[in-house]
Amino acid sequence: MQQIIERVLALAKHKCDAAEVIASSGETMPVEFRSGKLHAVEHKEIRGLGLRVIRNGRIGFSSTTDLARLGELVDHAVESAAFGQYARFAFPKSCSGSKVQVRDPRVERYTVDQAIREGGKALAALKQRTPELKCDVSFAKRLTTVSLANSAGLYAGYDKTSFGYSISGLGVVDGSLLFVGDGRRGCGLQVDTARMVAKIATLLRHAKKTGKVANAKLPVLFAHDAMYLFWMALGMGVNGKMLQKKSSPLQGRIGEQLLDKRITVHDDPLQPLLSGSAPYDAEGVCTARLPLFDKGVFRSFVYDLQTAGIMNAQSTGAAQRDFSTQPQPSTSNIVVAAGRHPFAEMVKSIERGVLVYDLLGAGQSNLLAGDFSANIGLGFLIEKGRIVGRVKDAMVAGNVYDLLKNKVLAVSREVEDKGSQRTPAILFKDVSIAAK
Repeated sequence: MQQIIERVLALAKHKCDAAEVIASSGETMPVEFRSGKLHAVEHKEIRGLGLRVIRNGRIGFSSTTDLARLGELVDHAVESAAFGQYARFAFPKSCSGSKVQVRDPRVERYTVDQAIREGGKALAALKQRTPELKCDVSFAKRLTTVSLANSAGLYAGYDKTSFGYSISGLGVVDGSLLFVGDGRRGCGLQVDTARMVAKIATLLRHAKKTGKVANAKLPVLFAHDAMYLFWMALGMGVNGKMLQKKSSPLQGRIGEQLLDKRITVHDDPLQPLLSGSAPYDAEGVCTARLPLFDKGVFRSFVYDLQTAGIMNAQSTGAAQRDFSTQPQPSTSNIVVAAGRHPFAEMVKSIERGVLVYDLLGAGQSNLLAGDFSANIGLGFLIEKGRIVGRVKDAMVAGNVYDLLKNKVLAVSREVEDKGSQRTPAILFKDVSIAAK
């Protein structure tokens, strides 16, 4: 691949002012069980190149998976520059890269046979403990080599592993459809079948009874699984591209106390084996831990090179892309500081409220502004510190920024990794619940 990259750069240098090549190669191994039976075992290879050029001050881009047609790749990128944005950056020079673990040899050694055996083990345990549910199990192993080079002299590369493991069950419980599941995703091998099955069995047991709620403002405890909604909204708000478009609700508010003092959030690409970790970003800029909210005070937007240039700022090493797309700024790993309260004690502290594990339709809300209104896919009524039963036909609504600033009651001591998020659970007061 290095020879191919060098050849593309050599061809591009003759036709443009500057060039950058990103290459991705690797393989994926998905294994799926559906409704309790082995459904699919696949092996896919991934290989492609992306070329970004600057010609007459404008950006051109092209990509290909056909490595025998490199001349066409260069021609298409050069031709597209006539219609591209004006470049507000220069390609970075060599970056030593931050030290971060993104490769787990155990993932590389994990075989299809092991996945099939583990899936069978999970299904057997689920059949015994949750016979009401039709269960699915999926594994996704990915090995990727990323290489990046440019005409300023940068050449860098790293190997990354990814592993996903999920278990879910679907069935009619207490007269209505129930979906319940658990999963693990990251760069490291995470096979925690016993704990995942136990969680699903516990949630099913609580769901066999019904807890009735009316339209009201109640304490709501968002479990770790449901906190993604809040960090998704904050990730949109801190995105430099949204600032450039003047659509971020955080515009002009750096230094303000926007969240509760108990909320500290970092964009941290240096966390070992988290999904979004990398030694440098997709433009070759060294990555670093970046404070977004420090004890509730807003500290920084995230930028790639072009967006930073437009906004007269510096890249924060936040460029994200694959070989087929141009860079865009985005958070890597959202890491939220732990609180002081054990999750179990937070449940016991609720006189009457709702515990939410899963939300449906939240992505259709105006999350950029922080607003959300979502159906409670899986949630429970709590009375006098005990789970009474499942909440059905109910919605939860509010504004992420308002809740995180004005209505935090407690932040859990336990944090959990949810893909590219490391999050506590949070208990809020006076959250709007609408029920049929």
